[in-house]
Amino acid sequence: MQKQNMTEELINDYTRVAYYYHKAGFTQEEIAKKMSMSRQRVNRILAECIELGIVQIQVVNINENYMDIETSLEKKFNLKGVYVINNLIEENIHDDLGIAAGRYIGKFIKDGDIIGFSRGRATAALVEHMPLLQRENLTVTQLLGSENNDRENIAVDDIVHHFAAKLQAKATKLYAPVIVQDSELQKSILKEPYFRDAYQVVKNCNIAIVGIGTSNSQVEHLSPLYAIKKAEIDNIIGEVSTHFFDALGRPVVPSFRNRIIAITLEDYLNIPVRIGIAGLPVKADAIYAALKGGYINVLVTDLETAKILEKKS
Repeated sequence: MQKQNMTEELINDYTRVAYYYHKAGFTQEEIAKKMSMSRQRVNRILAECIELGIVQIQVVNINENYMDIETSLEKKFNLKGVYVINNLIEENIHDDLGIAAGRYIGKFIKDGDIIGFSRGRATAALVEHMPLLQRENLTVTQLLGSENNDRENIAVDDIVHHFAAKLQAKATKLYAPVIVQDSELQKSILKEPYFRDAYQVVKNCNIAIVGIGTSNSQVEHLSPLYAIKKAEIDNIIGEVSTHFFDALGRPVVPSFRNRIIAITLEDYLNIPVRIGIAGLPVKADAIYAALKGGYINVLVTDLETAKILEKKS
């Protein structure tokens, strides 16, 4: 094999295997589990890394600072993966994170997977910039209802539609608002056969791709929908897929919870791979809480935010 004939994704996998083995001290068995590949393939890649020049006296062709901090965060929060980018322009953060996530998450997506999305600019950017994957029998669905006040490109039903079109996946939509007028209407919708069928797909998701909201962003975003008062979310630090939590990641249940149409917290936490895409230091507390509470187990973020997360106790 010649390096010029390898894809960027394959080079990245080889580099990560080399780093985990030679620099991070993982065993081949641990790397195989972490990278979802056989031990024999890990062994073969390590040998080929030397032939390709990826491994010389030390691991090359990587930014050691990023790999060090990625590995540190993986160990600190017991994560399945971390991908850090060095974003330089704050205004581009959502596009930059989405592009990076699109390149990274392909390693988690296998034939037959059911992938659930939440709304957001970073998740929308991921879909827009995601490379075409050679996967079969994919299904994509919403993790929460739709919102009429969302811009078209970041609404969760639009994200699902665009992902399905791009990767030739089957799309399952909830055809319900994220919040309704009262709890009785919510109960009625949940009982409808069309919704129960759609929710069964949601419940069977094995990958979730979500954004992470802060308390301030939720006041701005949710108030028109929920008519909430700021005092009601004073102890809320963040939100994932309409589920709210405090600074330590403990669930906070607001009064309007029984009006929301979304995946339940129990079903959400049962999804094996929960990928969170979020960045900027202003979100560091919310991201930290999401990590502490187990709301995500894969993180795509920027370098400055990663440094803050690494230092937080």
